[in-house]
Amino acid sequence: MNIALNFTVVAVVGLAAFFDIKERRIPNWVVLFGFSGALLLALLQGNNQLVITVSGFGAGILALLLPFALGWLGAGDVKLFAAVGSLLGYMALPRVFFYSCIVAGIIALLALAMGYANEVSFKRFWTDCKFFVLAGRSGLPKAMPLKPGAYSVPWGVAIGAGTIMAYYFDPAGEWAGF
Repeated sequence: MNIALNFTVVAVVGLAAFFDIKERRIPNWVVLFGFSGALLLALLQGNNQLVITVSGFGAGILALLLPFALGWLGAGDVKLFAAVGSLLGYMALPRVFFYSCIVAGIIALLALAMGYANEVSFKRFWTDCKFFVLAGRSGLPKAMPLKPGAYSVPWGVAIGAGTIMAYYFDPAGEWAGF
């Protein structure tokens, strides 16, 4: 059973990272493969694991719904995070998100250092953060679309690397602290 789970996790995050780099999108069939694999493995393990799998999928969607609504990441990234949640369970998602954010930050800093991104993108992010804090009075802002050709972090790569780090290198949360 563990071999099947390991294969599914590596295949899903590997394919998602590949397509996110190559096409800047994550195909639905990759996410469907991950979720259906998680469901199949859960059905073989019993009702308790099935509840954990479905809860992980729902928690993955809910966790990234607001960043998606603000335009910080795409729908494929949200669905990938949900598939990872269904494979690993909802309790692993904070650790996966923690490592994914670290990887995304490294990617963003590398892109900035190499000249692929500019400060305008970071100004937009900071503006979105300020609007979010003030949302109690004025509501959530509409996402501002990126200019054509603007650089954005491939979150599928970050989520894939964060999943590998959280599941294989820090499964007990000793490094992350949770």
